Amino acid sequence: MKKLLTLILCLAMVLTVFVGCSSTPATEEGASASGDAAQGEAADSEYKDTLVFAMNTDVQSMDPQIQNDTTSEQVVKMLYNTLLKFEDDGTVVGDLAESWSVSEDKLTWTFNLKQGVKFHNGKELTSADVKATFDRALNAEAGGLRTTEIIKMFTAVEAPDPYTVTITTDGPYGPMESLMCNMSLGIMDADYIEQYGLDLGTSAEGENGTGPFKVVSWERDQEIVVERFDDYFGTPAKLQTVVYTIIPEAASRVIALETGEVDVIDKPTDEDLARLEADTENFTVLRKPTISQRLFRFGCNDPIISNTKVRQAIVYAIDRQAIIDALFTGSGYPSTAPLAPVTFGYSDLGEIEQDLELAKSLLAEAGYPDGFDTKIITTERYQNGIELAEIISQQLAEIGINAEIEVWEWSALSASWNGITADEFDQPIFIMGAGPSMRDADGGLRGLYTTSETGLNDRNYGFYSNAEVDALIEQGMQETDQQKRVEIYKEAMEILYREDPVAFWLFDMYGLAITSSKVEGVTLSPISTITFENATVKK
Repeated sequence: MKKLLTLILCLAMVLTVFVGCSSTPATEEGASASGDAAQGEAADSEYKDTLVFAMNTDVQSMDPQIQNDTTSEQVVKMLYNTLLKFEDDGTVVGDLAESWSVSEDKLTWTFNLKQGVKFHNGKELTSADVKATFDRALNAEAGGLRTTEIIKMFTAVEAPDPYTVTITTDGPYGPMESLMCNMSLGIMDADYIEQYGLDLGTSAEGENGTGPFKVVSWERDQEIVVERFDDYFGTPAKLQTVVYTIIPEAASRVIALETGEVDVIDKPTDEDLARLEADTENFTVLRKPTISQRLFRFGCNDPIISNTKVRQAIVYAIDRQAIIDALFTGSGYPSTAPLAPVTFGYSDLGEIEQDLELAKSLLAEAGYPDGFDTKIITTERYQNGIELAEIISQQLAEIGINAEIEVWEWSALSASWNGITADEFDQPIFIMGAGPSMRDADGGLRGLYTTSETGLNDRNYGFYSNAEVDALIEQGMQETDQQKRVEIYKEAMEILYREDPVAFWLFDMYGLAITSSKVEGVTLSPISTITFENATVKK
């Protein structure tokens, strides 16, 4: 199918040369599409039915409760809905929920569902589906569900009538509204949960959401094809079809865009980004600050890296600006906290500048005046992942740390971050991307940096443990005064960032997408997802 699609698109491109068309560059957010193309009926011959998006890797899963990366989430976001959702400005509004309220004691939340919402198979959504979705996540015996930790404060989920859901928590939960926007809580069909179990989302047949698109086919590591869901409860998509094609190499994605084989790409190199951004006649660059960050985490089970002063030394050995200047001039800016500025709960803790003398003195205090041998784990899946590790290795060498680089396949690295004990984990320093789907500090800190109750690295990938951090993050979770929550999280982040570092943060990331100038209405969200519910493509 992919070869056929390529041929069709190439023929279309040739025809376009002779026919000609005008275009209007998109804005940073993605411009509004023409109303003539609304509802995606393709009655206006000026528009194409299909958009092709080239992304660097396949999705992990289409199961909302298993997916755990931006690539997977941006596809899942087109297939499923949550009870609430974020507007671009951070305002929370209803999605599947028409209205909601919380009891006076802040322990019981009531969500009133929109009526007439249909799943892709035609079944009407009811409160039973919402209850089944949350009950599945709460069932720790199911295993493999990252969502279990996220909603651990839920003590009961009830469906008193077909369109009402009540959720009871074990204490006040400050970020509840943000949590209900988290795509990990995308609402699934109760029947599919029963039928597919943990195989839900592993095939096109195992997907049944309520979103603007439904899955038609999925060829692993090749392409995903989705089609407009005409019975969508919101405004129907304007496109008939979106093809997610997998092109791992950044240069190849750029070539595909330039030749017209694809309409949108992600994750270009900085060199290609600068060149395409200058060609405003043919291409539009969408750039937006996001919640995403690039960092290297510490494996705190390692006998050397477990030493706080060693970790502090590494933090001060890194020249972040030099890394950005070399590899990420158009896609990142220095981190100033364990959260990006667009995340609720962020406080500016300042850039950590390289200080080699301080780093050497900290190493000496730790008992390693001459340095030590270690290793850095990286993957090509992250932009410039190998080059990034090489620069860091060179910078660590300046304080006597000899860091050997290991390049892992993404599948192996991501698998190592789930369900492994400290004795099995052998990654002293490892690359990571971070960013909370719920745009709240609770999603960006809890679980990732709090002590695991199971002893497994289900979300706390580096086995970090600090009792004070645990207590502060728990306190921030339970506080309902939002300003007090900010102050609590600031205290926790100061520990994570400098005092007892869990990682060294490098830069906060811009969300980036490059489109043909014939494309309008692509949405680039603060959680780094690229979505197409409002997109159009001119011929």
